[in-house]
Amino acid sequence: MNDLSTKKVIVIAGINSDIGKELSKLLLEAGYFIIGLYQKDSPIDNELKNENIELKEVDYFSRENLLKVTEEIQSDIFGFVFMEIYFHLEDTFEFDYDKFEDSYKVNVFAANLLVRELVKKMNYESSIVMVNSIEAYRGSFGASAYASAQAAKVNLVQTFANIFTEMYGIRINSIMAGWIGGVMESDETFNKATETIPMKRLGSPCEIADDIYLMLTRHKYTNGSSLVSDGGYLSMDSQSRTEDLDSGKFYKILDKFFSETKQGSKMWVTSTMMENEWNESPAEKKFIQSNFDAANRGVEIERIFLFNKEDAETFQKNPYIQRYLSSDKIISKFVDLNELKEKNPKLLDIIKNGWIGIDDYALLVDLPSDGTSRGYVTFNKQEIKNAKTCFEELHAMAQPLKNIIKK
Repeated sequence: MNDLSTKKVIVIAGINSDIGKELSKLLLEAGYFIIGLYQKDSPIDNELKNENIELKEVDYFSRENLLKVTEEIQSDIFGFVFMEIYFHLEDTFEFDYDKFEDSYKVNVFAANLLVRELVKKMNYESSIVMVNSIEAYRGSFGASAYASAQAAKVNLVQTFANIFTEMYGIRINSIMAGWIGGVMESDETFNKATETIPMKRLGSPCEIADDIYLMLTRHKYTNGSSLVSDGGYLSMDSQSRTEDLDSGKFYKILDKFFSETKQGSKMWVTSTMMENEWNESPAEKKFIQSNFDAANRGVEIERIFLFNKEDAETFQKNPYIQRYLSSDKIISKFVDLNELKEKNPKLLDIIKNGWIGIDDYALLVDLPSDGTSRGYVTFNKQEIKNAKTCFEELHAMAQPLKNIIKK
């Protein structure tokens, strides 16, 4: 049995996370005693089975259980770290309200309860650190519950600093973590995120653990603040966009935009003739039809096809191409890819796999089919401006599609 009167006690909620394990190493090396909380039925690594770690199984969904656990902690507490998270990837079209509430139960309600109960066992030396996510600032396309819950935690930290610093003398701050590698490092979405991080890599659990340790044991005059640890992700200009979407979600988004775009709006489109752009799938057929439905409603659509002129015969019998050629409401033009490479190759970096621009409002960007993603939607003004300028330059060198492919 450890004599806790001779050691400073740190409580960690979410100790079995990658960051929790790294933080535990730092605290043990510095001579702290740890009380580690973990969600019942979740696995515990052998490295956490240490004489200076007391593990407590909790149910973050149960107020009664959390109150019972806090009552069991009788020692004075030097620090508390809340890093437990509940993350659920949402389907916007089939929204799960129970999962939304579960996210708040863990990410907000449990955090609130644990802070309010454990702060009673703290004094002027004590420090609290809440591990949040930068999605609190950016929002999330596929996890609104998680992102909004993180934003709530930011406000809780500021509120707790107002209340509990004066009452108990404690400090409380947030670590706003960005894209962190570890168990998710093989996830393609995580790997693609590095393109939008100035440091061009994911963060590591030990780096976030370092930040927590310093905020917990140093920074004596820092209170009610949030330290962003994201490799520069939030400052990257290519944001204000969704994550990469699989085919099902991307086509649903396409259908929504085409059905809701009103008369008088302009769509400016580049088609690079990708295989997944002109196939016989039901989703692609529906998407093609939505183009003509929008045009019939009075949406102005101009589509520029990009391919090598000598490949024109390949597309001669394509039913979709022929349908565009027959339409008097959609402007269909052509730019020779070889000519573009020769005269203005810098545009290729902007065109990539093609996109659909809607006024100056949105850009629906194609991605090559790799089994995991089909495209994304961006509202980033700079990205839209670059694409529109590119389209204008293409327009200047384009010719009618009918000059290349005959009806």
